[in-house]
Amino acid sequence: MRPAGHPREGRSPAWLLSAVTVTALAGGYGWLGTVVAGMAGAGVGGLVGLAVSGLIHLLVHRAVSGPSTTRQAPASED
Repeated sequence: MRPAGHPREGRSPAWLLSAVTVTALAGGYGWLGTVVAGMAGAGVGGLVGLAVSGLIHLLVHRAVSGPSTTRQAPASED
């Protein structure tokens, strides 16, 4: 147990899961691109892997964050 006020208090290692996901997707698509089209395919595959991981991040964030609430500016009283 950490003492109160410890610098890492309240922080979770959740960023590690995101980093591993991005690495696995970019590496996997890059490897697949290498098999299909050589070095050019590896570059394209890596970019596709990054795009897919970004899309997954956005979809999960949208699903987890719940319904959006739009705040309206208060009406000005002139």
